[in-house]
Amino acid sequence: MMKNFLLIAMFLLAISQSNLIAQSQTDSTEFHKIADKISLGIGLGQDYGGIGANLLVYPSENIGLFGGAGYALAGVGYNVGLKYRFFSRNNPRTNFYVIGMYGYNAAVKVENGERFDKLFYGPSVGFGIDTGKRSYKKGYWTIAILVPFRNSKVDDYLDELEDDYGVKFDQKFWPIAFSIGYRFALD
Repeated sequence: MMKNFLLIAMFLLAISQSNLIAQSQTDSTEFHKIADKISLGIGLGQDYGGIGANLLVYPSENIGLFGGAGYALAGVGYNVGLKYRFFSRNNPRTNFYVIGMYGYNAAVKVENGERFDKLFYGPSVGFGIDTGKRSYKKGYWTIAILVPFRNSKVDDYLDELEDDYGVKFDQKFWPIAFSIGYRFALD
């Protein structure tokens, strides 16, 4: 999985470099005012480690590196990853993005059974939108849909809890996850 993650990162970097060449002839002053280089986000979702914070740094105009940590119901969750943003020339206040990360992607929380609480780690990918950017404001909203790649250990653990300890689960994991947060531009 890590090999696939690295291949995706290299692909996004190559796209970014070609995109920068194409954009250099059409960039506007307002566009550069709105493109943040460093931001701190607070929110809910895997990229925030559950309920937590996320630091995002853009070493290039389109590719950002981030790390997030927070409370993930069964303990402290973390994620690190890449974010590739697509700038809109028609509406520079809204940007679409794709995201890839590695870290917590499943949390098992057993009521009155803290010893069974467990976090699982693996890759996740997704897409989202940053919206509400203004040159005079220092923040904006970000919303994403994520697809966690959970391995069989998650299902095996749930089966073990049900079979060996009589734990009953009211809900199963969804195949997708959501993320929402507010980012404060620091640059």
